[in-house]
Amino acid sequence: MLGSVAGRLFLSYLGVVAVGLLVAAITISALVVRYENDVLRLRLQELSAPLLTAMQTGLRNGQQPREVIDALKDQAASADARLLVIANNRRVLVDSDNTLANQTLPPPTQGTFGQFIDGNDQWLFVQQAFRPAAAGLNPAIIVVARPRAAFGDALRALLPSLLVAGVVAAGFALIVAGLLSRTITRPLRDLVAGARRFAHGEYRTRVPVAGPSEVAELGGAFNEMAGEIERARDSEQAFLADISHELRTPLTSIQGFAQAIAEGEAAGEAAPPAAKIIQRESRRLIRMVEGLLEVAKLQAGGPELARERVEATALVSSAVAALEVQAHEAGVTLNVTTDGLPAVRGDPDKLAQLFTNLIDNAVKHSPRGASVAVRGAREDGQAVVRVRDSGSGLPGGAQTRLFRRFYRGENAQRDGAGLGLAIAQAIAVAHGGAITARNIEEGGAEFTVRLPPA
Repeated sequence: MLGSVAGRLFLSYLGVVAVGLLVAAITISALVVRYENDVLRLRLQELSAPLLTAMQTGLRNGQQPREVIDALKDQAASADARLLVIANNRRVLVDSDNTLANQTLPPPTQGTFGQFIDGNDQWLFVQQAFRPAAAGLNPAIIVVARPRAAFGDALRALLPSLLVAGVVAAGFALIVAGLLSRTITRPLRDLVAGARRFAHGEYRTRVPVAGPSEVAELGGAFNEMAGEIERARDSEQAFLADISHELRTPLTSIQGFAQAIAEGEAAGEAAPPAAKIIQRESRRLIRMVEGLLEVAKLQAGGPELARERVEATALVSSAVAALEVQAHEAGVTLNVTTDGLPAVRGDPDKLAQLFTNLIDNAVKHSPRGASVAVRGAREDGQAVVRVRDSGSGLPGGAQTRLFRRFYRGENAQRDGAGLGLAIAQAIAVAHGGAITARNIEEGGAEFTVRLPPA
């Protein structure tokens, strides 16, 4: 039972109830004793008045203290009281119980009230000074005492009621403790069951976010983890499906034309075109594999990138220069402005590839006679480069799919691997930056690269 949270909570609740009952019993007993003492003091004051008067009367009439007390002994016993006569030095002259003779009685602690111990019993007394009016009588102090309430007596009196109350409270405590422990640990049991279902392949499993704040936070963290794992698994399956599709097309072409050459069907003048197709598809496969390896290395954080101070203006200029021939053949004009673009820190080759891929993508998606605008500047302390094309823009929802591996728009070239933007994003993220894409009102799309300055 102690091995489970529910069992420990259950025993903890019972322990709290037991301690509460014990404290309540002690407190109630102390209050009862105090109440009994207060009542006893009032009762003693009421009972002592006639006894003190009778004692004074007897002493004034010339009777001896022993004679006075013996005469009033029965009356005192019926009131559960004892009578004493003591000297001014507190020495007991006469005691109706004959146990304190010649002993010293302590002085009162509160007005005329005091207490003394006789054997194992405590007594509460009230005293009054006797000043004789006649000559020949010695002054003295007359005392009336009653037994004081003892803690043990009060506890014994309360014990049956306390036992009944304890049994009733323990019964309720068992029920409440059981319900509370089950209520608090139910989210934990649900979490355990959900984790086991998730481990057995039910990746859509989610647990209720309920219970105390810490348990609810744990359930929320599990759901977030499960969601991330499910998305990663879906992404992995989608990637496997995409790469299978992308590899199947060139491999089918290579296999078909190679078989045609081997079987002699593509002989003579038909052989060179078949060989060129095999060569073209082989290069496409190589570019695809190299791109995938590059994305995987960048996303895995290795190999370690160079961290040099690089002029971003020079990087953009080199990317534009590398694509001038391609842009000229496509009938696209490159319009570049990089005034105020700050330097960045990173790998020059990878950053050059980043800008090359973005400008190349813009050229491919711009119609003949259009222009591609490349603007670089410092914004909010960062190096920001915007590449704007004049194409048909991004289709609905494409902003979230653009940077996926193998994603290609409707107007993309069919022989492309669909990895350019994925590589560009991986390079930007590896350098602490980011890439975003949006449609512009004038038509076309704009890609924005943000990199931290050097």
